[in-house]
Amino acid sequence: MVYRRLMTGLAFGVLVAAPAHATIINFDDQGLVGPDVFASATPSPQHLDIVAGGVTASFDGGVILTNTAFLPANETSVYGTAYFGTELSNPLTITFSHSITNFFVDVLNGLGSDVTYQLSDNAGNSSTFTLAPNLDGGKTTIGFAATGTVVTLLALSGNQWDFFVDNIGFNEALPPDVGSVPLPAGLPLLATGIGALGFLRWRRNRAAA
Repeated sequence: MVYRRLMTGLAFGVLVAAPAHATIINFDDQGLVGPDVFASATPSPQHLDIVAGGVTASFDGGVILTNTAFLPANETSVYGTAYFGTELSNPLTITFSHSITNFFVDVLNGLGSDVTYQLSDNAGNSSTFTLAPNLDGGKTTIGFAATGTVVTLLALSGNQWDFFVDNIGFNEALPPDVGSVPLPAGLPLLATGIGALGFLRWRRNRAAA
């Protein structure tokens, strides 16, 4: 009976930890298109509200560009920012209307040199990483398993910044190659339950001996 109860509790814990309303936002699915260079993009910057999976994701600091010059890693619509003395900002900010889990995003470097970035949220998660120029594969997918409601992407390069985001995912399984992933909140509970199962089995075997 104790064993059955423990198994029921473990199953419940896994269900609670499992994400719901899985979604990925790419800007093409939203019908968003723009020019291929920042100089032709208006307004500057754009505020975008995109509803997906019951959550509103608000984007600030950049503009939509399509088939962007010098971005062979992504020939679709992307949301980006660059320093041209305009109102475009560094960082780019994504604000979610509800708490989410398993956040990840494609980040693309638009400059012709290595750039170091910092991804952070309002739950205390932070990761610093460096991307090569986009022509040399300057793209990565990065995220957090436990995420706050505001995520910012900052280029740590003074007044030299030109970068993009695309394919924003949340509330679903993280891709296997995502960097900087803290331990999901449900895993310690699951590990404790598995440990308790092992201890219970050891006691039964010892009593039967």
